[in-house]
Amino acid sequence: MKIKNKMKIYIWTGSGVYLGATLIVTADCLKSAKELIEKKLIDSGLHESWIESEEITELEIDDCKIIYFDNGDY
Repeated sequence: MKIKNKMKIYIWTGSGVYLGATLIVTADCLKSAKELIEKKLIDSGLHESWIESEEITELEIDDCKIIYFDNGDY
């Protein structure tokens, strides 16, 4: 029987295109969350925002995917 890692929600906020950006992901660990967040920010042209703030809030849950992203655009 395989034991599944407990999932958590990770929330990042920072500078967006015009307004503040928010990104919420689910992952099994902080390292995985950072990888998802950094990739999404790079893909959205917001890599500098990640460099400005790598602070992430952690909450517990059960699945691994991005569940919300707000890039601060109108």
